[in-house]
Amino acid sequence: MRFAPDRIFDSISEITPKMLASLNIKGLILDIDNTMAPRNIALPDALLIRWISVLKEADVRLYIISNNWSARVKLFSQALGVPFIPTGMKPFPFSFLKAVSRMELPKDQIAAVGDQIYTDIVGAHLAGIEAWLVMPIDRDESLSIRFRRHLERPVIEGYRRNRSREASR
Repeated sequence: MRFAPDRIFDSISEITPKMLASLNIKGLILDIDNTMAPRNIALPDALLIRWISVLKEADVRLYIISNNWSARVKLFSQALGVPFIPTGMKPFPFSFLKAVSRMELPKDQIAAVGDQIYTDIVGAHLAGIEAWLVMPIDRDESLSIRFRRHLERPVIEGYRRNRSREASR
């Protein structure tokens, strides 16, 4: 099982159609909480709506998977006009595989984007797709998530060390 993300971004807005095209990525599976919006925000803001519009205009296929409950995920996803799977049971790969099937793209043209290694990254890798980590938007989190963030630190630091070694070659 791979814990390390394939890429790390400080913000989801760093993911652009041009970058996706250069990597031959034609579809994104997105997480909501702390990836696209803080956990306590019910609806997407104008910047996120614009980012989603830019991706759609570039024919990037989008799908949302969240471990959150159905009503919250439905409200948020419908505001963006993006299909969704609530209570996704990440890191189990089932919801990722369902989204891949519905997107009608090969796995090597899809990346999953999320803020947690032990749910989003592991789940994407178990499904056989590229896994991208976004630094969490909001640090006001529950004790259990703060504990997981502590466990994630060595993985993120290892990723960054490996990238800087590769860049210096």
